[in-house]
Amino acid sequence: MKIAFIGVGGIAANYRNCLSTLQQPISAVCDINDELAERIGKEEECAAYTDYRKMLSDIHPDAVFVCIPPGMHANQVRDAVDVGSAVFIAKPVALNPGVAVLTRDAIAGMKVVNQVGYVGRYSDVVTKAKALVKDKPLAMGSGRFMFRMVSGHPWWGVGKISGGMMVEQSTHVFDTLRYFLGDIVEIHSFGSKHVTHSAIADFEECTVCNLRFASGAIGSVVSSCVAQATETSSLELVGDEVYLRISGETKLTGRVYGQNIDYVGAERGYFRQIKRFLEAVEKHDQSMVLCDYAEGVKTLATTLAANLSIRSGQAVRVQDN
Repeated sequence: MKIAFIGVGGIAANYRNCLSTLQQPISAVCDINDELAERIGKEEECAAYTDYRKMLSDIHPDAVFVCIPPGMHANQVRDAVDVGSAVFIAKPVALNPGVAVLTRDAIAGMKVVNQVGYVGRYSDVVTKAKALVKDKPLAMGSGRFMFRMVSGHPWWGVGKISGGMMVEQSTHVFDTLRYFLGDIVEIHSFGSKHVTHSAIADFEECTVCNLRFASGAIGSVVSSCVAQATETSSLELVGDEVYLRISGETKLTGRVYGQNIDYVGAERGYFRQIKRFLEAVEKHDQSMVLCDYAEGVKTLATTLAANLSIRSGQAVRVQDN
């Protein structure tokens, strides 16, 4: 399988490590930073480019990993799809909703295998929780994402590139809640700025969001990029005879139908999501994918609505088309 990368900073290293474990070589890499592209090309012993279109034309890859900041998304995924490549896109899928919708429709038209890197859907604890809940309706889901963002990062703290805390980081929590409770139709958010004097972010450093799901269930997401937290993320699910708590990325506790749950997972999902994607590409079986691009667009729409609610000071309906 010929694999290429568009963007080799940040999360790309994780994906490259997974591919190495699977003994899957990389055919080409591309990055606008020529020094970075050249260095990674040497490490992977593959071709290095600064023009992704030339790379696609030269290599005709079977699969392309797109690992670029949200605000940098334009035609990259669509161009990869146009040459028939399967695509794996690091979350979130874009920052501009118009770009996301056009890309979603292009993927649907070409019918290529596509996957978005919402790693939570592939973790042991989420898989276990899904099996425990089964088709039991849930009434409420809440989550949190708390960490201390690194000051001076080239784009995490820049709202016009990252989209802010909820779009770029807490998006994992929003997506996992959607995975369990379905589509979110309305959101009401509040945010606070200048929590710290450090130059960490130009957007709200702390946010709270109330959610209403299409099913009638309710939920909330609390986020902070300035918290000195010992536990980055957690999730709670509530239903009749169901209470589950996911702590971090590997711990699941609670009580379901009278059964006490105390489970520790080994796989956070990073490796499994890459393995599953490659298997789906080999078999050309989109049904093996737990989060396709269309799902990624819905999660993006939710987090963009959360930002809009803060700006408008009122509840906002979620629009994903």
